[in-house]
Amino acid sequence: MTISAGDGLLTAAGAALTRACTGAGLDPAGARLLRSFATTVYHLPAENAVVRLAEPAPGKYDRLVTSLRVTRWLAGQGYPATRPLDVRQPVAEEGFLVTFWHHEDDQGDRHDPAALGPMLRRLHDLPPVPFELPVYDPFGPVRAAIEVSRVLGDGDRDWLLDRCSALAETYYERLQFALPYGLIHGDAHRGNLIRASGRLLLCDWDSVSAGPREIDLVPTLQGARFGYTPAERAAFCRAYGYDVGRWEGYPVLRDMRELRTLTAVLRNAHRDPAAAEILSFRLASLRAGDDRQWRPF
Repeated sequence: MTISAGDGLLTAAGAALTRACTGAGLDPAGARLLRSFATTVYHLPAENAVVRLAEPAPGKYDRLVTSLRVTRWLAGQGYPATRPLDVRQPVAEEGFLVTFWHHEDDQGDRHDPAALGPMLRRLHDLPPVPFELPVYDPFGPVRAAIEVSRVLGDGDRDWLLDRCSALAETYYERLQFALPYGLIHGDAHRGNLIRASGRLLLCDWDSVSAGPREIDLVPTLQGARFGYTPAERAAFCRAYGYDVGRWEGYPVLRDMRELRTLTAVLRNAHRDPAAAEILSFRLASLRAGDDRQWRPF
């Protein structure tokens, strides 16, 4: 499900799209909105390209630079990832950070979670990236979204910040990871799989970094919140070759991932009733400590 942003945001994004395309020498004629939530995404039919417009946030520009650099390197490794266009990017335009990508027509719908297992195993088995990667920041984006949220009351804001601090200081910083440290996607879930021209591609590299490989495995197991069956999660673990759910640190990373799923709705809830509803439901569930299923975006 795509949650549409308010008309004002889309009007601004449309203006930024036109200016950014003109500066890059791309034809924006017939641009079609694909989605607008955490990022606003347009298809340019005249260029067979995709334009992604992100609202600025602390560290966002650097993360986009890294995503472009890594995906270019991945292309050279033959890894099946979405590919950036060969233009100067990212660019800042009309209050957005803009990147340009080759368009891949997704021929699938709800991809089998197990299909992500071999993709991540292949990613983690690549040789070391020949340049420095940012260190994975598990709580920075969440804390930033909490601070800028316009809908949180003081009680919920304090609870979320305290939850971040407790997970970071009491648990995460003391974990002994079982898998090697290195290149990770950072937001690996089946929603970031595309089936194009008969093969799967991994997309949305905005969180790519260096970190514990377990980070990439947890979203699929935490997918029980979104209706993933035990059989689907077990098949994913077999396909990757390691069951992170049996590792003693899994509950910590699961709880961290659940907080991370709030980031986009925290930033969008003030202008999108559907996002506000999702935020309210998930926050109530977290505070109650229950295991109710959540509705995806």
